[in-house]
Amino acid sequence: MSTLVTTTEVPPADRFDFIQGLTSTLWVPMECGGRCPPDYRGEFRASGLGPMQVVVLDIMPITVRRTTELISHTDPNMLKLFLVCGGGASVVDQGGRQARLSVGEFAFYDTRRPYEVSCGVDERPTRVMTFMFPPSLLPLSPSGRKHLTAVRIPATAGMGDLTAQFLLQLARNVEYCTPAEAARLSTAALEILATRLARELEVSDWGTPEARRHALLVTVQGFIQQHLGDPQLSPAGVAAHHHMSLRSLHQLFHDEGMTVAGWIRSRRLERCRRDLADPGLDAHPVAAIATRWGFASAADFSRAFRTAHGVPPAEYRRFARVVNTSAR
Repeated sequence: MSTLVTTTEVPPADRFDFIQGLTSTLWVPMECGGRCPPDYRGEFRASGLGPMQVVVLDIMPITVRRTTELISHTDPNMLKLFLVCGGGASVVDQGGRQARLSVGEFAFYDTRRPYEVSCGVDERPTRVMTFMFPPSLLPLSPSGRKHLTAVRIPATAGMGDLTAQFLLQLARNVEYCTPAEAARLSTAALEILATRLARELEVSDWGTPEARRHALLVTVQGFIQQHLGDPQLSPAGVAAHHHMSLRSLHQLFHDEGMTVAGWIRSRRLERCRRDLADPGLDAHPVAAIATRWGFASAADFSRAFRTAHGVPPAEYRRFARVVNTSAR
């Protein structure tokens, strides 16, 4: 399901104010700048993709800004991906960096820090797509997010092109997905993005020890994400795979305010939560879902899930069904 909003039904004199209100509703409060001629046109198609929100925009040139004052009023702590699908170039500006994006290229920005996004900087209409989601869904620490925001991610051959094409096809077809399919596709999209970001950090010369340390952290976390279903996954095994000492691995996570074992458990719990909320997996017992994501004991899983979410996993699943039914 998707929601289509177009400016053609709004009187020309009211369109700019309409767009400013719409952008704040769809994403986070922002200011709109730039020229708005009487014939300004914009089309916005918003869809849900599991925990992600997807919006496809066909718009004339416009600039939006998120200021420190707006952040102080509303701070949802979200990460946004901005992908140019066609038409003119766009620019993402945050943290002293500017990413000029052409078709197939994307960049991230963080709603907790001021930013400016300009669509159609070459004065051409453009089609862009945004994904907005909690940053916890990607293996990025708060400090690491600063390394990647407003960085141009090119649609290079291999992983770069695969990522761009997957996201483009997802945008074109998300409205035809059932809720269960959307939940699974969101997981796939996040895993592809995590892999792409790990590669970007590995091949880029970030120039500072802190940046290289973060690149290693993202690589390690990407490996963990890929092996969550292995009940034998352990800090010792992770360290051995990356040819580092166990002490160095623990220090890597400690510097970000977390433990290796705690991060593994939190990621497993999040995967289990998504599966429990997925109506397409209703036939799978709670214990089977726990086993799927590496929990050796159903009792341990139940205790950990209740601690994290306040309710037992079976009750969470029943509540998710009520919510999904009410939303139809």
